[in-house]
Amino acid sequence: MLAPAAFATVAAGAMAFGFGAGYGARSYSASTAYKELLEKFPDKPTPEAEALARSGAMRAFVAGTALAGAMGFGVVMLARSYGVHSTADFAEEVKKWLPTKEKLEDSAAKLEPLQRSVSASLQTARDSAAKAFGQSEIGRGLIEKAEKSTSERPPPEKWEKDLVAKIEGTAAADRK
Repeated sequence: MLAPAAFATVAAGAMAFGFGAGYGARSYSASTAYKELLEKFPDKPTPEAEALARSGAMRAFVAGTALAGAMGFGVVMLARSYGVHSTADFAEEVKKWLPTKEKLEDSAAKLEPLQRSVSASLQTARDSAAKAFGQSEIGRGLIEKAEKSTSERPPPEKWEKDLVAKIEGTAAADRK
């Protein structure tokens, strides 16, 4: 029960951070300091406008820090109420919510027949598409063009033969 509560608290903290950033940006864009900055852009802002901006920034910083501290304190107190006093305790609590290796393997074993049937269906569709392509006028033209380009190609150089042999050797070793 602790893990969902801790994750909910983290989500609430992220939403509070977003709200604070949005609220701060909105209040700054509505402030007289911002309006003066836009009106007198090349000119330096007045000392009163600078003081107002500084005080607003300090209030936002203090409120945000206080909110973050309160949320951190709340998470610690929530964890203590569930009997979590260390990182190891928290890890044990999280493990209760995560699936075990056996459960994951059982789920994967249930999906294996589905994978084979999907692969067989895809192979049938691929074969029929290849047959239809080979029988079409465009397909025959492209196949002839490909055969013509491979027959006109000069014989491979030594480095090309070595590269092909190395790739085929690696593929053969991977299959074993």
